[in-house]
Amino acid sequence: MNKNLTIYNNELIGLISILSVLNYHKKMSIGKSMLILPFFSHNNTLKVLKRKNIKVRSLEEFIIKYPSNFSNYNERFYSLLPVSINSIILLNRMKLISIKDGEILLKEDNVFEIGNKSLGNRAKEIILGAENLSQILMEDTKNLYLQLRVEL
Repeated sequence: MNKNLTIYNNELIGLISILSVLNYHKKMSIGKSMLILPFFSHNNTLKVLKRKNIKVRSLEEFIIKYPSNFSNYNERFYSLLPVSINSIILLNRMKLISIKDGEILLKEDNVFEIGNKSLGNRAKEIILGAENLSQILMEDTKNLYLQLRVEL
């Protein structure tokens, strides 16, 4: 991955991405959480997800409508895997989540202000896209990996 992209998609962006989706799910598998950052790190995908007039009902529908957004998803997944893992470790160390039996649980009593304007415009865009992405991630984890063609 390009070094500038690694800096652009850092652990803070990963943390905000995962936390924003967890605000809708409250609990998800670690495997499913690894799929979040590759969606939000892709500008065209994020542009679609953050639109208020777009309602994404399933991953299959999303892939059919926007196939070019998924042409390099597997590459993005692997290049951002360390950032995703580090973000989860940070969330756990900050006591914003807990991890149990392979699942991440959002701690309801956390004081992190995800909507704080000082986090910047990119964080704001990710938060806007979180509802649509959370809808996509309602599907079974195995099915998501298959449809996204993530090579395991």
